[in-house]
Amino acid sequence: MEIGGRTVLEVILVEIIARLPLRTIARLKLVCKQWKSLIESSYLRRVFVSLHKNSSSSWSLMFGAEYPHPEAIGFHGCQTWDLQKSLGSYIMSSQRYLNLPTSSNYFYVASSNGLVWINVFFTRTDNMAYSYKSFVGNPVLNQWVEIPPPPDQCIPTGLVTRVENGIVSGFKVVRTSRTERGGMGVHRWRVYVYSSETGLWTSKRLHSFHPVNYNGSYPPLNLNGMLYLRERGMDATEPGVLVGYDFYGPEDDDQCLVIPLPLLSSKNVRRCLTTSGEDVIYIEILYPRLKVWKLDNNYSKIGEWWKLSREESVEFDAHCFPLAMNPFDATIVYLWSQHHGSLVTCDLRSQEFIVHQESESWRNSEGCYRINTSGTKGYVEGNSDAAMVMMLSPFVLQRWMDSVPRPPN
Repeated sequence: MEIGGRTVLEVILVEIIARLPLRTIARLKLVCKQWKSLIESSYLRRVFVSLHKNSSSSWSLMFGAEYPHPEAIGFHGCQTWDLQKSLGSYIMSSQRYLNLPTSSNYFYVASSNGLVWINVFFTRTDNMAYSYKSFVGNPVLNQWVEIPPPPDQCIPTGLVTRVENGIVSGFKVVRTSRTERGGMGVHRWRVYVYSSETGLWTSKRLHSFHPVNYNGSYPPLNLNGMLYLRERGMDATEPGVLVGYDFYGPEDDDQCLVIPLPLLSSKNVRRCLTTSGEDVIYIEILYPRLKVWKLDNNYSKIGEWWKLSREESVEFDAHCFPLAMNPFDATIVYLWSQHHGSLVTCDLRSQEFIVHQESESWRNSEGCYRINTSGTKGYVEGNSDAAMVMMLSPFVLQRWMDSVPRPPN
C-alpha cells in the first residue's frame, strides 16, 4: 500500500524521524543507503520544516572581522538542531576539516541564511610567509567552499544569498575595491563580487548619492540579497544613512538605495541597527524611552522609509546601549549596561531584565545561551562615541541541513 507515492513504512518512518533534532537526523543518514536517501528527500524536509516552523533555530550575534573571539551571544540546544555548543565554537573548531595548520587564526567576516564567510590566517610551511584563505560554508555540517583570491587588493565586505523555495541555491561574496566621487554629486562604489553559480570574480561599479566610505570595521546588514552599509552623516547632528544594494537584482541596475536613518531626538541618543525575522530594525535609547523602527520593505513612500513599531519605557539603566534584537523574537532586545558592566536581556513585553555575568552560560525552556561579557565590553568601549551605531552580525542556521551551494567544477 502507498500513500502519495510513498509506502506506509516510509510515511511512518518520516513522521518519526521528522520529530527528532537535526543533529540526530544527520547521524541517522549513516544507518543505510535507504535511510540516507529518505532523509535527503524533499518529502522529509517538507515534513520537518512544517513541524518546526514555530521553533527557533540556532543563532549567534557576532562582532565582525576584527575580533579573534567574535561571538557576543550564542544560542544553541534548541529543538530544531539540539547543538551541544554555540555556532562560534563550531567556527573555531573547523581547522581539522579545512586541512590547515593548527596554529591558524580564524576570523568571522559575514553570514547569510545559515552560511558563514571566514578568513583563515596562517604561516606557510614552505617559506614561512604569512598567508590567508577565505571559505564560505556551514561549520556545523563541516561543508566548506574555498573562495579564490580576488583580482586586486580589496576589503572584505559582505555575504548575500539567493533563496528559492526555502533553499539556499547560491551565494555571493562582496569585497570593496575603492570608493570615489564622481560628478553631479554621484559617488562610485567599486566592488568585486564572487558568485557560487559561476565560480568567478566580476567587478561592478555602483552609484550612490551619498558618500560610501566603508573600511571593514563593522559587518554590514544583509537581508534577501540586499547588503546595507551604514554611513555617517555630514556632521554629528545628522543621523546618517543606509546605503543598500540588491546583489541579486537586475544586472543593469547599478544604483544604490540611500535610506536616511530616523532623525536624532538628542545628541545623547544611543542606537543600533540589526535584523529580526524578515525586517531591518533600528533601535534608539534616550533614557528612559526605547524606540524600535522597522524598515518599510515596500519603500512605498520616499521620505517614509521607517515605521515606528514600538515605544517603551525602559527604566533600568540610564547608561545602557542597545546592541541587537533576537533574530526570532522582536520583543527581546539585548543591551549593554555600563552600570552593571554586563550584557542584559530585555523582554519588552514583561519589562523583565536579566543581567548576565562574565562568560556565563544559561538555559531556559527554549535552549542554552553563551554570553561573552568581556568581548562585548571591549566592543562597546570601542564604538561608544555619539556618532556610532552598534551593528552586530546575526549568524542564523536554517531549519534544515541543506548542502552548501558549490561552484561549477
